[in-house]
Amino acid sequence: MNRSVATIPESVIKGIVSEIAMGNTCYMDRYTAKVTTIDNSIEDVELKEAQEKTKAEIEQKIEKYVKIEKLTEHNQLVIMRDFLEVVTDKSVRRELTNALKRKNPVRNFLSEVESDMGMNQHWSNFNATESQRWVTNYLVDEYNY
Repeated sequence: MNRSVATIPESVIKGIVSEIAMGNTCYMDRYTAKVTTIDNSIEDVELKEAQEKTKAEIEQKIEKYVKIEKLTEHNQLVIMRDFLEVVTDKSVRRELTNALKRKNPVRNFLSEVESDMGMNQHWSNFNATESQRWVTNYLVDEYNY
């Protein structure tokens, strides 16, 4: 029997969010909620080979796992647009809206946010909360599948 999403500790959700934000792939065991992370940035040949072996073993039993990868650009843009709704300063909201309309909207948005320390902190908190919600919803969808 699958583990209920409600019984997955918040710390596990936060850990997954942190890992996928760094571009890593997480595999969560559907029954134990144990998370195995594949670090996609490893360059050491031996470590990379060990990870590839672990990944291959998991992929052979994939029905036992939920695979969680980095948010797509579309999902990132949804969170960014939602952030605009909580920005109270109209000029800042306009700058961020314009950043999302230009080529490379994610990069432009983050550049604008990072230029203001207070805004950057507000964005970081908002993004963390929304990313946790996204992971939780993703897991709910996977468990109900």
